[in-house]
Amino acid sequence: MKLRLSIKNIDCPHCALELETKFKNLEEINEASINFPMSLLIVDVSEDADEDEIEALLQKVATSFEDGITVELSD
Repeated sequence: MKLRLSIKNIDCPHCALELETKFKNLEEINEASINFPMSLLIVDVSEDADEDEIEALLQKVATSFEDGITVELSD
């Protein structure tokens, strides 16, 4: 299943690419893509994944990458 999340406070496209790579390397994530201009993160996860757990995991990785980055599920 694909999840759309807003991702905010990333400084530059290069940082977004580095963070995208970190997301892709997570066992729980099949695919990840950050659209820097739109502040959008799309991740593909298994159908039985818990959306809140995935959001928390992505937030943890983002915070460890750089303080201030926020990741939140979009509508």
